[in-house]
Order: sequence, then structure tokens, then C-alpha cells
Amino acid sequence: MKVTGIIAEYNPFHKGHEYHLQETRKILGSDYIVVVMSGNYVQRGAPTIIDKYSRAEMALQCGADVVLELPACFSTASAEYFAFGGINILDKLNVVDDLSFGTESMDGKLDAGDPEQLTQRFASIADVLLQEPEEFRQALKDAMKSGYSHAAAVSRGIGAVLGEDAVTLMETSNNILGVEYLRALKKLNSSIRPVPVARMLSSHKDYQITQGFSSATSIRNSIFNKYDINSISSTVPKEVLEILTDRYLVTFPIFRDDFSIILGEKLLSARDSSDLTRYFGVSQDLANRFMKLRNEYRTFNQFRELSYTKNINKATVGRALMHITLGIEASYMEKLYREQNMSAVKLLGFRESAKPLLSEIKKKADLTLVTKLADYRPDSDEDGADMIEQTTRMDMLYRMVAMNKFDVSVPTPYEQEMIIVE
Repeated sequence: MKVTGIIAEYNPFHKGHEYHLQETRKILGSDYIVVVMSGNYVQRGAPTIIDKYSRAEMALQCGADVVLELPACFSTASAEYFAFGGINILDKLNVVDDLSFGTESMDGKLDAGDPEQLTQRFASIADVLLQEPEEFRQALKDAMKSGYSHAAAVSRGIGAVLGEDAVTLMETSNNILGVEYLRALKKLNSSIRPVPVARMLSSHKDYQITQGFSSATSIRNSIFNKYDINSISSTVPKEVLEILTDRYLVTFPIFRDDFSIILGEKLLSARDSSDLTRYFGVSQDLANRFMKLRNEYRTFNQFRELSYTKNINKATVGRALMHITLGIEASYMEKLYREQNMSAVKLLGFRESAKPLLSEIKKKADLTLVTKLADYRPDSDEDGADMIEQTTRMDMLYRMVAMNKFDVSVPTPYEQEMIIVE
């Protein structure tokens, strides 16, 4: 039984994702592909445009065999934590042989190079980040003193040890994730083998729809600006288009600004900056800035645009604001990362043909596979139970937003059935 893992957002699923699944199965000869997918919130600090069960159904219709949930505390975090959460789940399944992940060149073209060589380059950067040699730490310190953002300072530290080629390699988001996957695998001493696959896709940062392969960013942008599902018909598989069409203006699209009142209340009720620094990713500087600007708050997106600076980019601000919105605290995340103590994962859906794999997972996994939330009874007050409870609360928030926006009834997390595809 050859099992391959993928960590993804699928926000929404598009032809580039379908290509990745197909290439993964072709290159690795995978019998099964397990996807650890972000739930209802994603890494750029936003809700998903469509709910997690709809996106799980898309993935299963287009090549995935099993879809597990990456909890919001990891799915909304920076690359380091996002990668760690996904790898931790795959590693604890004790059935996954390989990790397939997308790579890209600076201009977004098909340019992954030799997979073995690329993996070695990623591993070298991961070693620097794990070991933090003196040369790295000094360059990082000097860059921070000079006013560089943390991400830019880290790049300068990497360049000081490995040269500018390594810095160039880290200038695309998928390559950054690739390095972080390698770091997480090393940190967990995992036997899972990393395998890079070149992205067949327009640049991750592209904002315009192109025929065939378009980024998720451009697809979301098109829906946001045109509010027209037909504008993306050429960029997603037909199975996905059917799901999107069926739920369009019924339960989706959901955007950041749909959470504006919730975030605004959190910001306005803060007594001082210490009420904000307790949330994950909210530095003292950022908390001070939020407090200074909060009387100008109107919407989530408006405040994100207002708050970012030369040294604090939009992605960092967006994640911080989403952590405040959802109540994800720094102490909780640091404990999870330090103790590596994840003990439960939610099964969102599977293909009927993957039942033998699920049986193996239930026999071998070092975590509980939660198939029905209403039946989940943790043995103790474990981190897995905390994470399931926290994610459920956040899902109730997402559900409330969808019901208010579209005046529709949506099942609670306890009533929602798994997605099973024949």
C-alpha cells in the first residue's frame, strides 16, 4: 500500500490542484492520496470562500482519497506553523510514505528543476532555520536593527550562510512552504519522504483569470469583483463548477469583511495593548498600532490596509487580525508547537475505495480519527480535545456568518455528515 500525503487549502479547488493530484499519482505510483486540508479559515488570515465540506467534496471528486482537517490554529498561521501542523498529522497517521508539494520559480513558470537537487537545497535551508548557526543569528540581528521585517531579516540570515541563490529560491510562497515542510519533517524526525512537484499554474500572486490554469487568488478575486460564478468556469474542473454553481449565493461566497463586526467588537473592547498581544502573531508593535488606529476601524479589509507598514506586511497583519477574531492565543500555539501533542484529527470525507486505508489508519495512527463530532468522547483533557472544541466554536462562527449573509439554514458541526464519494 503506497500512501502519499498532501497539505493544501483548496480555496477553491482548481485545475492546478487537479494537475498536482494527477502528477503525484503518476510520479509516485500512489495507491492512496491523503490530503490534510485547511478547515474554514486559511493562512492569509481569511475565512475560506466556501465551507470545508464543500471543498473536501471537490478534492474527493477530483482525485483525493481521504481528506482530513488542518485545524484553524495551524491553518491561519505563518508558514512554519502551517507546515508543522500538516506534517504532524501526516506523520502521526503512521501510514504515509511520501509528501508531495508544489514548487515554483520566481515568475511562476514550470521550473522545479531536478527534484532530488531541489529537495537537497530545501533541506539545507531547513537545517539553517533549525540549527540557527552564529552567522545566521548575527545577520538576522543586524537586519532587524536596520529596520527589516522579520521575514526579510530571516532571508538575509539565510543568504549570509548559503548565498543569494538560497534567498532567491525562497521568494515564492510555495517554495517557502517547501522549506518549512522539510523543517517540520526534520523536527519530528519523520520517515516521510518529501517529493517536490512543479506547479503548472500562473503565478501564485496573479490577480487576473487566465484560460486553463489560474491561481486561487485570481479565482477568488474574480468572484469578489464580478460576483459571477461564470467568470471562473474555464479555470476549475467541471465537478467543482457544479458544486460552486449549486451553492452560489446560497452558502457562499464568504469574505473577510463578513467578519467585520466580530473583529471590530474585539478591537474596541480591548482595554490596552496587552489585551491584544495575548493573541497569536500580535507583536507589541502591532498591538500598539491596532490600539492607535482602532477608532478609524470600519471593516476587516479596510483596517488591514490601514494597519500594515513597510516592516509589517499585509499577510502578517491579516493573520494577526484573524487570530484576534477567532480568539487564537499565543500561549496555546506555543504549547502545541513545543509539545507536539496533537492527538485527534477530524475526517472530512473519503472515497468508498479508500476504506482499506482508513482501516489501516485506525489500527496504526497515534491520534484519534474523529468521524462524527457528536460521538467524539476524548479519554482525557488532551490537546486533541481542546483543538476539536476550539475548531467547533470557530465553525459555529463561520456558520453564523453564512446564515446571516444568505438567510439560510446551515447544519451545525454536530449535525454535519462526512462527505463520502463512490
